[in-house]
Amino acid sequence: MQNILDVNYKGSFDGYVDDNDGSKDDAQAMYDDTIDYLSVQLINHYSLANADSDEVKNIFNDTAKTIYSQAKYEVSQAYKNGDDYYVDVTVYPMDILNQVFDDVFAYIEDSNKKIAAGDYNNTGKEDYEAQFAQGVADIIQEKTSNMEYRSPVVISVKITDDGDYYCADPSGLSQVDASMLAIEGSHDGDSGDSESDSSKDGSSEDSSSDDNDGGTDISSGVEAE
Repeated sequence: MQNILDVNYKGSFDGYVDDNDGSKDDAQAMYDDTIDYLSVQLINHYSLANADSDEVKNIFNDTAKTIYSQAKYEVSQAYKNGDDYYVDVTVYPMDILNQVFDDVFAYIEDSNKKIAAGDYNNTGKEDYEAQFAQGVADIIQEKTSNMEYRSPVVISVKITDDGDYYCADPSGLSQVDASMLAIEGSHDGDSGDSESDSSKDGSSEDSSSDDNDGGTDISSGVEAE
């Protein structure tokens, strides 16, 4: 289980290849899927879902890698409960969305002022989107170096034997993934799902006259207990 998490979030393949008899190609595909998913969530969250350029996608792919490089989790020894075996995964949700909240909002406001002043009148759509995306990414990556974490969340993941390998139950892995990021606007001790309590996403960025949709919360984020 530790090796699978290290592949998904750290891009560390050695344990998976050596201990799980996996291939580097499979490990790379697993890591890429994890990074791509968070990258898309970030793009949607900051209202760049209509951005067509590969540059924007690459910017947030790099940002997703930086975020997940700071993922913090622990895996217990396997234990039996009834007829089934489990491991407990303790996840420390990363609070990066709340750490960058104010700085990103200030950046968006500044961008809107520049738009109103005509600073981007001669800037193409893709160039503007790339500049905007890079500005957001720079804020996130700077804060990531001083990552803050919420109270730990413990997820019990069932381990199944398919006859050839021991496998982690997909629903348990999904719960682990959903616990990696704290929801924007949430606080330790909150309960239930929450959406951002402010319009500090990039929806105001659509004043550049491009057809940008409003931002959505990172769906993989959960509130820490």
